[in-house]
Amino acid sequence: MNVTKAKPNKVVRRRSGRPTKEQAGQITDHIVVVATRLFSETSFEATTVDLIAAKAGISKQTFYARFDSKEALFAAVIRKRMNDLFLASPGQPDRAGPIEPTLVRIGVELSKRALSPAAIAIDRLISSEAYQFRQLALAYQESATHARGLIAGIFSNAMREGQITTADSRFLAQQFLFSVVDGPTRALILTGKTAKPEQELREQVRAAVDLFLDGCRPSDRSA
Repeated sequence: MNVTKAKPNKVVRRRSGRPTKEQAGQITDHIVVVATRLFSETSFEATTVDLIAAKAGISKQTFYARFDSKEALFAAVIRKRMNDLFLASPGQPDRAGPIEPTLVRIGVELSKRALSPAAIAIDRLISSEAYQFRQLALAYQESATHARGLIAGIFSNAMREGQITTADSRFLAQQFLFSVVDGPTRALILTGKTAKPEQELREQVRAAVDLFLDGCRPSDRSA
């Protein structure tokens, strides 16, 4: 009896091809997240491209297809930190009514973001590497443009309503961020008292807002 051997099925290998635009974006985001953790845990110098690739589970070819250098990746990490802190709106400002509750709400939200563990880690990293990346330190300061614009609009509206005296609204916004958010949160970071209960943080912000507005409100000419 003739036995006809069945021919094995031919395995057709599917070409992997290039990742989709969405997949490519996910890979890039993943690299940034991994690098953020590595930079924060060690330092810029100690974090090598080989280490980043190994921890991210990618090849060096994949890394260099997205970033020209470790410095370029570091810049992407800092930009993401800036966007997380400043570009996400802390809520729509109240266009009517007293200015104080709106400023307190924004001050609390921005302070909470600045005191998050991820934000603190990146802030320390920027401070330690600023001598190498002065342009990044400058960009970090300039990254508050979005928040300043939002707050400047609130001050402009309050001026029109006569709640505060007429002044440069953008200058007021810059001073507000420094005196109510940036200065106090950096003091807490330096002293290690970042795990502040929200109610206590709110009271601190409210006191700072009151002091700030005392210098902006029209003087009582009848006194």
